[in-house]
Amino acid sequence: MKLIAGGLNGQYLAELQMHGISKTSSVKVAVAYASSDPILCQDCRKSNIKLTFWGRYDRSVPVTTAILQRFLDRKSPNYVCKLVPDIFHAKVIWWEGYGAYVGSANLTDSAWFGNIEMGIFLTDSEIVAYGLEEELNDFFEQLDNHSFPLTWEIYRQLCELEKKNHEIDRSMQRHFDDFEKHRIVPPLTRLTRITRKSSFERRREKFLVEWHDTLQILRDVAQRVSETGYRPKWVGGDVPTGVQADQFLHAYYYANVKKGLKALHHEFYEKNRNDPEDALVKAMEWWKSLEDPPHSEDITIYEWAKYLKEKLSKQYLVNLTLDEFVEVCKRVHAMRDHSLRVKYTSFGFQSRLPKMNMDQRIELLGKWLFEQHSTKGLSVLKTIDYVLYGGGVEKLTERLWQAAESPEWRIPHLGISSLGEMVGWAMPDVFPPRNGRTSKALTALGFKVKIHSE
Repeated sequence: MKLIAGGLNGQYLAELQMHGISKTSSVKVAVAYASSDPILCQDCRKSNIKLTFWGRYDRSVPVTTAILQRFLDRKSPNYVCKLVPDIFHAKVIWWEGYGAYVGSANLTDSAWFGNIEMGIFLTDSEIVAYGLEEELNDFFEQLDNHSFPLTWEIYRQLCELEKKNHEIDRSMQRHFDDFEKHRIVPPLTRLTRITRKSSFERRREKFLVEWHDTLQILRDVAQRVSETGYRPKWVGGDVPTGVQADQFLHAYYYANVKKGLKALHHEFYEKNRNDPEDALVKAMEWWKSLEDPPHSEDITIYEWAKYLKEKLSKQYLVNLTLDEFVEVCKRVHAMRDHSLRVKYTSFGFQSRLPKMNMDQRIELLGKWLFEQHSTKGLSVLKTIDYVLYGGGVEKLTERLWQAAESPEWRIPHLGISSLGEMVGWAMPDVFPPRNGRTSKALTALGFKVKIHSE
């Protein structure tokens, strides 16, 4: 154990970092404030050490946007930033396998080299001896439950706020009030009050965090897999990045993860979870090497995706005919898959249906859905239109939750997977399609994501 007090006792965080970076493969950092380009972040990037960073989110922009941009630009599952709103003030750095620092220092030059700071450093053997490893893991897990993944929407909002903060004048309070009114991440109150929230509200918040987290993963994968170095020759450079990501994950899942009737995504996850970056790169190299689409991905890319984008556009959607809606359903993988599991009683039949193939089942489901309404009286087309175009894109995930879970919006048998996929086909460059198969493929690659089912 060491006291780390910088110039007061000659023990510096920079020295811990220098030794720790050479003896770890993963660094977890929970530090409220960060600025400049911290040495810790630099070293992790240069040495390709997995870094998970939790910083604070509030109107003062505690983590500067330059740092946030580096995380977003990296597009790597081994370099992740999450934000904890308002009440987060911890300063913990854990070089796994080397040791952990707990103290007062933020990730700023002044904290590391100038301020009077105080903390303690425990070696890995001391952590084990004192039984603190489980408690540290629990701390980061609980912290993660209250965090929000960094996205481009949050980054752009904070860039605007940071710019305004530099113009300190009498209008500053108005800017803060406007931020509080339109903030993307909801405020986190004192933890003692969290248990008073309703079960529905807690599930909603948990969903929003997870969906945004996975959305950013998909966006990063989409950008990387669409680059020339990872794009097969039969996929054109003009294909929307979200479509490319979806079909890359489709091919990877059915060629590598699905074995007969069994999906091995959990087994793959255990193998890849410690280094999802390596698993992702190998999968993208495999994708690049394919001379031909293994499971008709070209049909989805060049026929289905174009059809769905047109029919789900604001111009066409609410005026779709029954036949057109059924054709949309036939091209949404989540709906096709779900149609095989819908019981005949759900359609109002008294006896079992005759044996049908998938196209017949999805046609039956599509025709049935077309006639359904929410308790608010909204048709299925109006509900989908609300999700896609009922407000700004920054609130789309909130509308997705409402359409899938809120009684006044929900349409039976139109769940998260189907809606999430349709969002992606309508806006593939902003929201890559996401369904259960997408989540299983990401899980297999070592990403910790939730697998939603209808």
